[in-house]
Amino acid sequence: MRLALHVSTTAIGLLLFVFFVRRAGITDIAAGIASVGWGFLLLLALSGFRFAMRAFAWTLCVKPSARLTFRDALKATLAGDALGNMTPLGPLVSEPAKVALVTHRIPSTDALAALAIENLFYALSVALFVTVGLIALMVRLGTGTGWWFVGGVLVAGGMMAILAVHAVMWRRLSLASRWHASLSRPWRGGWLDNSLSWLCALESRMQAAYPRKHVALGPIAVVDGLFHAAALAETYLALAFVTGSSPSWLDAFLFESVNRTIMVAFKFVPLRVGVDEASTGLFADLLQFGTATGVTIAVIRKARMLCWLAVGVPIALTRGLSATVQRPRGVTSEVGWPSALDTRGLDGKRAVIAIMARSLAEPSEIKTRLSGAIPNARDRADLYAAFIADQVRVCRSLQGVTVRLAHTPESGAKGFDTMGLRADELMPQRGRDLATRERTLFEDLFLEGFRRVIIIGSDIPSLPTHILEEAVRCLATPGRVVLGPAEDGGYYLIGLRRAGASSAIPDLFSNVRWSTPWTLVDTVAAAERSGTIVKLVEPWYDVDDQAGLEKLRNHLNDTDRAAEAPATAAALRKIF
Repeated sequence: MRLALHVSTTAIGLLLFVFFVRRAGITDIAAGIASVGWGFLLLLALSGFRFAMRAFAWTLCVKPSARLTFRDALKATLAGDALGNMTPLGPLVSEPAKVALVTHRIPSTDALAALAIENLFYALSVALFVTVGLIALMVRLGTGTGWWFVGGVLVAGGMMAILAVHAVMWRRLSLASRWHASLSRPWRGGWLDNSLSWLCALESRMQAAYPRKHVALGPIAVVDGLFHAAALAETYLALAFVTGSSPSWLDAFLFESVNRTIMVAFKFVPLRVGVDEASTGLFADLLQFGTATGVTIAVIRKARMLCWLAVGVPIALTRGLSATVQRPRGVTSEVGWPSALDTRGLDGKRAVIAIMARSLAEPSEIKTRLSGAIPNARDRADLYAAFIADQVRVCRSLQGVTVRLAHTPESGAKGFDTMGLRADELMPQRGRDLATRERTLFEDLFLEGFRRVIIIGSDIPSLPTHILEEAVRCLATPGRVVLGPAEDGGYYLIGLRRAGASSAIPDLFSNVRWSTPWTLVDTVAAAERSGTIVKLVEPWYDVDDQAGLEKLRNHLNDTDRAAEAPATAAALRKIF
C-alpha cells in the first residue's frame, strides 16, 4: 500500500512536471535559471536560515527541566525534513525522525511534546500568513464573491481549528484523557485503547511544556516571524533574478502565500514534483508574470531542496535512520509514531517507583494542614522538599528500580532539579481528581515499557527501604495489586504488575470513597470485583496533619532513625 502510494504520487507528479516544463518552454526556463547565477547561493543561505529558525523555535518549546541544544535540533530538523520530502508520508516520517535523532540528548517524550508545540505555533503563523495573502490576492484581482466565500471559509476553518488546539493546551483541557476514560470495556486493551493511552501521555507532556507567559511566547513569535521574513526575501530575490526587474513586495508576498499553501496541501507528494511547477506556473500567469517565470521559480526551489537533501540524508544515515525504514528507536508503528515512548535503558529495570508530588512553585499551597504547627509557608515548603529528597534517595537505593517523580502540572517541575532529579525522571500528573491521576500515571508508565509500577505518596519520608523492596517482590507475579495501608484508613502505596503489552489496567478506582477511613477497604473491594489478587505490605503513617508531623518528629528524634531521613531531620531541626 505504501509503495503503491509512493509510485502513484511520484508518477503523477512527474507527468505534471514534464507537461508544464514543455508548456513554459525549456529555453525560457534555462534562461531564467542562468539569470540566477551565483545568486542561487544567497537563496540557499536564506533557506538555511529558515531551517535554523525552525530548529531554534523547537529548542524554545522544550520544557525548562530538559535541554535541547540548537546544534542537535538543527541536525534533526535537516534530516527529518529530508526524509519527509523524499516519501509520500511527509510529516508522518519527518516529525518522528526528528524526535529519534535527539533522543540521545533528551527523552523522546519531551522532544516529541516540544516538537508538537513548535508545530502548533508554526501552523498558526502559516495560517495568519496565508490569510493575509488571500485577502491581498482578492483585493488585487477583484475576485467575485464566490471566490471570497470559498477561500474565506477554508482559511477561517483552518484558523479556527488551530486556535482550538491552542485553547485546549492553554486551558489544560484533558480531552484525550476524557475520551480514554469513557472507553467502553470491549475496546479496552485493543488498538484504540493503546492509541488513546499514547495520546494521553503526549497531551499531558504538551500541556506541561506549553508556554503560558509573554516572556516565553514572545521569542517563539519573533522566531516564526523571522522564518517568514526570510521566506519572503527568498521569493522576492528569486523573482528579481528570474525576471531581471524589481518586483513589488506585494507580488513576492502573494507568491510566497501560494507556496505555503502548496506545501501544506501537497506535503504527501515527494519533493512536490509537478504540483509545485503546475501551481506556481499557473499563479504566475494569473499575475501576468508568465508561466515560464512561475515554473522557473519552482525548479529553482527544487534545486534548493535537493541541496538540503544532500545535507540531511547523510545526517539521518549516520544516526541509523533511512528513508525506507521509518522505525527509529522507540518507534514501532508503521507510519513512525511512537507507541512506547522512551523505553531506552529499561533492560533489567522493568520496575519503577513513582512519587506523586505537589509542585514546589507555589509554597503557600503546600502542606496547609500543617500551618498550625508550622505557620511560615516557606518552612512548610522546605520541609516538604526534604520529604521528597529523602524518598528519592531511598528509591534510588533499590537495585533494578527506576525512579520517577510525578508532579502536579499547574506550576510545572520547577524546583525538583535541585534534588538531583534528571529531566527524564520528571513527569506531570494528568487528571482533575486523585483517582484519574493514579490511573493515568499507571497508563503512562506502562506505556513507557515498565512491567511493575509502584506509586507512593510524597509525605512518607520515614518509610523503611524494606517495605519498598517487599512491594517490588510482591509484583513478581502478574495479576496482582500491592497496597500499603495507611494508619488513617487510606493507602500510601499502590502497585500493579502488567501481564502483557495489551493487558488492561484493572478498575481499582471506581466506587472508592477517597480521603476517608474507607479508601483502603473500597479499593480492596474494587480489586476483588476485577479479579485481581491483593497483597498488603506493612502499614505506615503519612505526614499530612499535625498528628502525623508529631509522630514523625518523635520517630526521627532517635539518632539512628534520623539517618534514615537526613534531609527531613535537618529541616525539622531548622524549624523547631
